[in-house]
Amino acid sequence: MKKRINYFFVVFLLLISITKVNALSVSKNDITIEKGGNDTIELYANTEQEVTSVSFTLVYSTYDIPANFMVNPGYTDTNPNGITHNVIFNENKSGKIQLGTISISVKNFPNDTAGSISIHTASAKTADGNTINLNNQTINVKIGTPVPEEPKQEEKKEEVKIDTNLLDKIESKIVKIGLIKDQFEYTITIDKDIKELDLKPIAKDEKTEIEIKTQKISELEDNKLLIKTKLNDIEQVYTFNIKIKEKNQIDKSIIDKGEFKENKSYKGKWLIMIVLLVLAFVANILLNRK
Repeated sequence: MKKRINYFFVVFLLLISITKVNALSVSKNDITIEKGGNDTIELYANTEQEVTSVSFTLVYSTYDIPANFMVNPGYTDTNPNGITHNVIFNENKSGKIQLGTISISVKNFPNDTAGSISIHTASAKTADGNTINLNNQTINVKIGTPVPEEPKQEEKKEEVKIDTNLLDKIESKIVKIGLIKDQFEYTITIDKDIKELDLKPIAKDEKTEIEIKTQKISELEDNKLLIKTKLNDIEQVYTFNIKIKEKNQIDKSIIDKGEFKENKSYKGKWLIMIVLLVLAFVANILLNRK
């Protein structure tokens, strides 16, 4: 018998936990309004099921702090002037639904110093005609000088100090590239039989975004390979001009840079020959005289 009671108790708790998903909610539960002032609170219905309407009762605890419900312009309130409101949707709704706003004001010369707005007996009609009970909400109001809310500080992005290029290096088995500080355009000379490069950019910060559309030589536009990098607000584009060298092609750059020097070695050879001929001629004359 005890086991059955425990079983039903567990089932009952599960049912309660399931129904808690469907609820009313407000943008603020505690507010402060000065004398003669007013404020507005947003009222929501939260449901996982599709619903066609939501009804609730709204009352306030003191006439010094009256409250009125104003329906969302896209919906219809069948009883706008009463304390029980019935909000009908133009189509089935689910999730977090903004029903409207609650306007709260304070009299110029109030007797009370505080009050409350109660929203209770709330329920929703599902698309298949069932009724879902929604939880209650209470808005606590104090009469006084509101404390201004501190503006939300935007989260500062983690600053990454970059004193030079975003890329640290570029690895490749085909070509050798040495990155130079603040230089973003390079020239690469490759053989004709290379159809695709294997550049692997290595960034200094792992959060850097790197984009290379293609490394196939045939797909490059104007033989330019682009590597785009981005880190926070810093964007850098590395341009590599690809030059294709034919096999057994002479490197003109070496020829152009070399200095032309006149070869004068033949003059020395002729001088030796002349000396030898003169000596032979003199020797011949001496022999003839003898």
